[in-house]
Amino acid sequence: MRQTVAVDPLEAFTAFEGRLLRRLSTRVVPFTWGNAYLDDDVRSRYYSNFLRTETDLRGVSAGDLIEAADRILAGYEHRLVIVRDEAAAERLAPGFVAAGYARAPEVVQLLRRPPDRPATVDVDVVGFADARDLILQTYREDEHLPEAIAIPFTDHRAKYEQALGARFFVAQVEGAQAGLCELYVDGKDAQVEDVGTLVRFRNRGVARSVVLAACAAARAAGATRIFIVADDDDWPKQLYERLGFDRIGTDVGFLRSPATV
Repeated sequence: MRQTVAVDPLEAFTAFEGRLLRRLSTRVVPFTWGNAYLDDDVRSRYYSNFLRTETDLRGVSAGDLIEAADRILAGYEHRLVIVRDEAAAERLAPGFVAAGYARAPEVVQLLRRPPDRPATVDVDVVGFADARDLILQTYREDEHLPEAIAIPFTDHRAKYEQALGARFFVAQVEGAQAGLCELYVDGKDAQVEDVGTLVRFRNRGVARSVVLAACAAARAAGATRIFIVADDDDWPKQLYERLGFDRIGTDVGFLRSPATV
């Protein structure tokens, strides 16, 4: 009898994310401990221009990674290094912090259980053109995002449709678009991303409904691993846990924003 080798879900996510990043990036620049993924069309977007470690980091210092970031991201206004190895990130954190980097952890979650309760809001599946105005509104309501980049960041989402086949799941409340998420599917792997609800529609089940609709669509497309990534210092990860997602790992980003570069 042929034995089935179990796939580590975090390793599967790392490989899946790498495939997506290569399709989204205009350039992929190797460095000693991984790859830098760069998008020359949106240089001000941190998570489109960063270094990701992809090898064993034993013996590697924060200074080594900072030097690589300074070299590869020369001419950019920010620096971002993402470390997938949690133990290594803990060891490297003091060196990054001393150099002016802030720690930005994100939890990687995998759908493993049924939700605590079903969706309550109607959801449509649309293309980017029909979701654009809603995406722009969600960016404009983000108090951490300058108004000047709301439009370019919004229009950048079209690339996710073109390069990844992204589908946009839009909740309808009282005849208005209330919130949305995106879904990317690649073979057995899928990711739900960019979940957002307009302020006036919050606490009405919008996020729950769009995420569950996206998960159902991912399963229908043949995905057996459905991932979602959330800020480890914010509350949405707790909602995703109630929807059936379990933590499988943590990405730790080390970021120097333009004000400190």
